Amino acid sequence: PDTPERLVVTAESASVRVSWHAVEDVERYAVTFSQVRGYYQQGQCNRTDSHTATLTVSAPSTTASIAVGGDVGSTVTDELRAYTTYEVTVKAVSDVRGTSRPSETKRVLTPQTSAGEAPGDVRAEAESSTEISVQWSGLSNCRLVNGRITKYRVQYETCSTTETRDYTLGDSENWNSGGRVTLTGLSPFTNYSISVAAVNENGDVGLYSDPSTVLTLQASITCTIIATSDSCIQSDSSALVAYLGGVLGVVIVTAIVVQAMVIVFFIRKLQRAKASTNTTGVEMPTLSGNKYLGSEQFQTSSNEAYNVVRGTGSTAEGEYEVIRDLPPSTSSQPTTAAAGDSLYESV
Repeated sequence: PDTPERLVVTAESASVRVSWHAVEDVERYAVTFSQVRGYYQQGQCNRTDSHTATLTVSAPSTTASIAVGGDVGSTVTDELRAYTTYEVTVKAVSDVRGTSRPSETKRVLTPQTSAGEAPGDVRAEAESSTEISVQWSGLSNCRLVNGRITKYRVQYETCSTTETRDYTLGDSENWNSGGRVTLTGLSPFTNYSISVAAVNENGDVGLYSDPSTVLTLQASITCTIIATSDSCIQSDSSALVAYLGGVLGVVIVTAIVVQAMVIVFFIRKLQRAKASTNTTGVEMPTLSGNKYLGSEQFQTSSNEAYNVVRGTGSTAEGEYEVIRDLPPSTSSQPTTAAAGDSLYESV
């Protein structure tokens, strides 16, 4: 049979379309797609294996369409690899006269699809209360690139917002080149979930990496002193809560310290009231108007028992309280102060 002529090959969004001029007296056509080796577009995968696909089209149809996939294996015969150069030919087949010579050869670059792999080694670190630095490595498997990678997209999310930041590759960079960006204008003391994906020149976004969670730093608090009061202005509520919590902690600690000081004061006062400030034999001032108040027995740490007799009186110097320690055998009730009595000024 005659050779098919007027071969037209067109790359569409996700397929390749082939058309040709009809040949008389044939039953079918054989359309062959053979991957070109040793010829690569910028960013293409330099694969060592080859790929061939063949479609059979029944006459009188003179068109064929074949899908473009991602990582198409060498045994797949009804689908083409993405972003790969193929040579296309058509043969006419007759059950009686056999197969024609192949048509002229046309080359086609299959369309790009989104990358089937995510960038690796994504690391994020908070630089300040409003900035996070993010870095990553490029794609590692060229069979999953599926196009010309021109940039990476960094996606950062909170519980209520999702934003993106693009990193464009330079002229000397390729699909296996990594990148680094600094995210700015973030909220202080906030958790951000960060992931990265490769984007081809058509804008197709590939797989995102596993998210990395980073907490921005707390914002600093600015205080302005006005007269005897201070005014603190803070835009971030979380940092303000932390500040107020610190103030409350200081107040609580101060209250505990003051309470402890009061307790110590009264303990020491009680100890002074029980201690003798004069030794036996020292001449004490004579009290007038003494009044016996009562007595009680106590036992010291050395197991010596004493009766404590309490009384009040006055001298020219002021009002005093009289404490006299007597052995337990003493039953007399003193009416005047004597040597050994302890005198304390009333308060």
